[in-house]
Amino acid sequence: MEKEEVNLYDIFMNYSYSEIKDLFKKAKTKEEKDFYMTLANMMLQREQAKVIGK
Repeated sequence: MEKEEVNLYDIFMNYSYSEIKDLFKKAKTKEEKDFYMTLANMMLQREQAKVIGK
């Protein structure tokens, strides 16, 4: 599966926390909600690491 034009990391990095939260609210299945919650947690961990590092 080679899709050079689509980079999931770059797509993820362009989302804000509030956008991920909105996607979570609109999710239709538990699996989809779990996915968005995981992304939100990753964002929070990244921000915590920035704060701790300062």
